Amino acid sequence: MNFHRAMIILAPAVMLFAVASSAADFRDLNFDASCADIAALETARGSSSFEGKLPSGYQFAFRTREMDRDAVVGYSCKDGKLFRGAYMFDVKDGDDATQLYTALKRRVTKELGAPYYDFASAEHRRKMQDVGATLSRTDTQVAFWDAKNAEAHASVAEPSKDRGWRVSLSYTAKSALEQ
Repeated sequence: MNFHRAMIILAPAVMLFAVASSAADFRDLNFDASCADIAALETARGSSSFEGKLPSGYQFAFRTREMDRDAVVGYSCKDGKLFRGAYMFDVKDGDDATQLYTALKRRVTKELGAPYYDFASAEHRRKMQDVGATLSRTDTQVAFWDAKNAEAHASVAEPSKDRGWRVSLSYTAKSALEQ
């Protein structure tokens, strides 16, 4: 086999390896990277600016599509460096929230393995029962995963004074958790 033919055969595998090895911690950025390019990166992905009050704790937010749904993607920065990113979904009701949470939990578990703490676990339910707590379905829809450089967290929030049902999936840099 000549060199040219070997390169044609190997090029796709090399490109796939390069893409996989340069995967970002959250979307297109690595944790502790500069937040200066967030708007340009989200624009390049087809996201649009988020109008209105930013979600609590986020300095940047954009409207996007994730999980075949409309979502808000938020970025938290400290000293100009990324330390948290999140997807936030407004859902129509508790059943829709449960359906999306279940899909997110399945997706993250496939990517990162089983949650290290799952509020739906028998262990958590037993702890809460032992202290006399009554758990709603929403109370059990929280899970945490350990990733290489981050902690992932998925949860469902019931309606509050100024918003409806919400499902979120966030990734926080371990370096930010240690502070």
